[in-house]
Amino acid sequence: MKRRGFTLVELLVVIAIIGLLVALLLPAVNAAREAARRMQCQNNLKQLALAAINHESAHGFLPSSGWGWRWQGDPRSGYGFGKTQPGGWGYNVLPFIEEQALHDIGSGMSNQAQFEQAFLAAVSTPVTVFNCPSRRAALAYPLVRNGDLANNMRACRAPNCVVARSDYQVNSGSWSAGEEGGPGSYDAAKTYRWQYENPVYEQNGVSHQRSEVKLAQVEDGTSKTGLFGEKYLNPDYYVDGNDPADDQNIFLGHDRDVNGYFANSSARAVVNPQNPATLNVLSPRQDRPGVSLNFEFGSAHPAGFYLALCDGSVQMLTYDIDPIPYYNYGGRNDEILGGNR
Repeated sequence: MKRRGFTLVELLVVIAIIGLLVALLLPAVNAAREAARRMQCQNNLKQLALAAINHESAHGFLPSSGWGWRWQGDPRSGYGFGKTQPGGWGYNVLPFIEEQALHDIGSGMSNQAQFEQAFLAAVSTPVTVFNCPSRRAALAYPLVRNGDLANNMRACRAPNCVVARSDYQVNSGSWSAGEEGGPGSYDAAKTYRWQYENPVYEQNGVSHQRSEVKLAQVEDGTSKTGLFGEKYLNPDYYVDGNDPADDQNIFLGHDRDVNGYFANSSARAVVNPQNPATLNVLSPRQDRPGVSLNFEFGSAHPAGFYLALCDGSVQMLTYDIDPIPYYNYGGRNDEILGGNR
């Protein structure tokens, strides 16, 4: 008996059914992929938080944010992990995320030019734990702004250098005097008047310029105080390096690339924690094309952003969180009355 083949109508029906199934399944597949990316992002912050806690156990204080945006990390003798280390928190946590070899590149080199050539390998090496896969891959991205990368890294110069970047920033507190470049040279650092050591600008976060904050100083409670969080970025500049808040490297000192604030008061003197009108809270936001911001927390995730706390836990905070509880995550010792989290 001769077997009958598919008719054109039957074939079209089968194709339509397959297309419908794909259309129904694709959102679920994409949702599952995004859930996996969110989990990885959360885990990254967990690793960074535990690294900072281990840093505190080893050195007696949480990772410092270094000298300023004109400085990169330096592994050579005499610079260590605290006030004498020009590099920021991203550099200081490396030994505690199994990146000791990356941290030590250039160690023992007395010639500055030779050190910088060697350290080029460090600044251009992506470290997966610093990037949220919902936003971008852990790659080296172009340096296109600011001329050379740092006072101690002039060998890396735009536009002929690539650098690794971070999607996370440390909690520097509830008020900010902005970023600072720091001293012009190693010698100048010996007598430099550090901006954030002025009592007016004294920071209440957990890591800032030349900080040595102990967990015992987190008086509001380690489970109530932010440590690291996702930073807000303009999606237009995820990869090209043209966002002023994302144009440098993981290892630089205190800067809007790697330090975040929960409010935008210019100095402690103008803030009355019991008067919310003085706080100017920088509420978190989802990344938005065409909008560039400095020092703010945010994420590519639709529901909210991840914040690691000083006890090592990680929470997702929604973008519509009440301003007062949100503000309280920034200060380590000044919780606002009635602002429970």
